[in-house]
Amino acid sequence: MDFEVNGEQTRTLTVEDASNPGPLEPVFIGESPVVKDLLSKIDNIASAQVPILVTGESGTGKEVVARLVHHRSRNRSRPFVAINSAALPKDVVDNELFGHEKEAFTGAVSKKAGCFELAHRGTLFLDEIAEMHPQTQAKLLRAIENKSFRRLGGREEVSVDTRIIAATNRNVQKALKSGEFREDLYYRLNVIELALTPLRERREDIDLLIDHFNETLSEQYGKKIKQFSPDALMMLRSFEWPGNVRELRNVLERLILVCPNEVIMPDHLPTHISRKCTVQSTILIPVGTSIKEAEQLLVRRTLDSVNNNKSAAAKILGLTRKTIRKKLSG
Repeated sequence: MDFEVNGEQTRTLTVEDASNPGPLEPVFIGESPVVKDLLSKIDNIASAQVPILVTGESGTGKEVVARLVHHRSRNRSRPFVAINSAALPKDVVDNELFGHEKEAFTGAVSKKAGCFELAHRGTLFLDEIAEMHPQTQAKLLRAIENKSFRRLGGREEVSVDTRIIAATNRNVQKALKSGEFREDLYYRLNVIELALTPLRERREDIDLLIDHFNETLSEQYGKKIKQFSPDALMMLRSFEWPGNVRELRNVLERLILVCPNEVIMPDHLPTHISRKCTVQSTILIPVGTSIKEAEQLLVRRTLDSVNNNKSAAAKILGLTRKTIRKKLSG
């Protein structure tokens, strides 16, 4: 099983157990305050077998968070089962979740265990929960509350002890108002909510992510680690990243595979990034400008390049946030 750092991949159905545990631990890269707070929450709640709802834009790392919770729980050696609710038709989702008995329908030549059974004493990750059909949501709610269900075509209740982690990239309040996301299921799942911050709001983590993907992808493809020119790096820091960490990873993967140069220049970047992130590489400082005024100009220009993110600007300049405030107010 391939793991993706921070930006989760789309899968229809994934089953992992102790005999095939994958990497030692999923990695969520970041040193920003919001990431530190997230990792602290995961440590605090991992051992509690309560439902969790993970919210956030596409590509922010919802499945990675689910895997990290599972890995840090006391049931880490038990199965981790992931299903993408948006990728399958209603009837298929019902079958995948609850399984079926032999001859339950045409083509059911044998009994099949569903995800709830496969995840017994482990974790069931329900991705894109708000996309699930309302009737399936009702069946899911009953199974969570009763800790039991019936296979399709079955009469007997199957008891399970499964931890549920659900995720959605939808605006939850809008989905509830429209009826696409059942309120009773939402309140049952939302015992604990982990809201993931988009990459554009934690720009101080971009350099860490670039270094990580540069190293791991270069090793994966047998390529030399790339260097980045100051202007190219500034463009990557300044871009809005609507696809979040997944988009950043994909851009770096393409650069590592396609760019023949050892140093990435602005013209190597995708045009949708370079056109939106034209950054001046020089600052014109007239003769007679004081050191104090020159420093303020440099600080302001750097802040402009990172959309006024003081933490990111401080890292670029080698200063503290407090020093930046002093230079701007002095």
